[in-house]
Amino acid sequence: MFARYFSAALLLGVVTAAVDLWRNPSRRSGARVSRVLTVALGATAMLLLTPGVYSAIDRSSGVDNLARLLSNSTTMAACAAIQIMILYWVTPPPRVGRAVLVRLAVLAVAVAAMAVAFAVTPTAENNGNWQADNTTKHGISVYLAVYFGYLAWTAVQIIQFVPRYARRAHLTHIKIGLWCFVAFGWTGMIYNGTGLITAVADDLGATGLPAALVPVYLTGLGLSIVSLILSVVVPILGIAWVKSYRAYQCCRLRPFWAALTGAHPEILLETPGRRFAYNIGCIFAREHQALYRRTTEIRDVYLSLRPWLDAEVQAAAERHADAAGLSGRRRAAAVEAAVVKAALHAKVSGYAPTGTGDVQPGGKDMPSEVAWLLRVAAEFSGPVAAQVLDELRRDGTADRPTPTQGRELPA
Repeated sequence: MFARYFSAALLLGVVTAAVDLWRNPSRRSGARVSRVLTVALGATAMLLLTPGVYSAIDRSSGVDNLARLLSNSTTMAACAAIQIMILYWVTPPPRVGRAVLVRLAVLAVAVAAMAVAFAVTPTAENNGNWQADNTTKHGISVYLAVYFGYLAWTAVQIIQFVPRYARRAHLTHIKIGLWCFVAFGWTGMIYNGTGLITAVADDLGATGLPAALVPVYLTGLGLSIVSLILSVVVPILGIAWVKSYRAYQCCRLRPFWAALTGAHPEILLETPGRRFAYNIGCIFAREHQALYRRTTEIRDVYLSLRPWLDAEVQAAAERHADAAGLSGRRRAAAVEAAVVKAALHAKVSGYAPTGTGDVQPGGKDMPSEVAWLLRVAAEFSGPVAAQVLDELRRDGTADRPTPTQGRELPA
């Protein structure tokens, strides 16, 4: 039951990742595609071994244990995807294409050898102990030797190359995931090594050895499964946290963004209809784009408001912020929010521009820019901005149009 639901969850994640790669050609690298294929093929292999799917394939095909051949072949294809992913990491671009073709050719030969061995060797009915029940048959010994040999070859490459990237990873969830992947390589060697010994033990006359190695074999299998699951789940959870936090930031930024862009629809990079259609099926894959687009649109409105930024409004906002006991970045955010809010209403109400004010230049990168605009957004409906607007309503100076001269600023 767990394998079925876990496989379904992995395949759902694969669909989301695939949509993201399709929507973003710049991210469509060979390593990323291989990683998605690894998870997809691994989940499929696991699903094929679940009792319901296993028996359904056998019944529909009329071939006993065909589901095992399909599952084992799919597992080897997942291992090939791992090898290809590593190739894209470590091989110079001019040579990677040929190296990938070699790996695919080896996979094809190995799967063909297993298929021939399976076809010429009748096997016992699957009862949960298929390997132990069939290792006395020479064809299945060859089948298992090819299978475990191929998996061991993949484990060696994981152990050889992945640690260097695990040491360099700067994101914690990626670092942990890569080290779990290395652990999968080492525990996989235990599983594959005992599997190889079990496959050939009867042919070498060591008939009692397979039974003696069962605890070691099962321990290696269990540890490798746990390590593999962690290597997949930890990065997914880390990415999910990052995506959820960005979505949370996007929601917090929305009222401020809506207030600014509502009066400047020409600023929007996409129409609402197009944006809705674009997000269907891939909303979780593109939350960073929505957040960064929203941030860019806010800054575009800032540029359009520049002629209405008023130094007198800024001075008034600073006085109110000081009176409220604000300091540091919160004070700066409150002042900017008041200046922007006053400029927005001045432009909408048709006031003459002054162009004497200014705002903070923003963050050095996109995350710091988002963090700053969130501070401004929180103060946009705060007391300092409200007090500045109230003061403007009472302002009756003649050198600049004011609400008391025929227009009323919205609150």
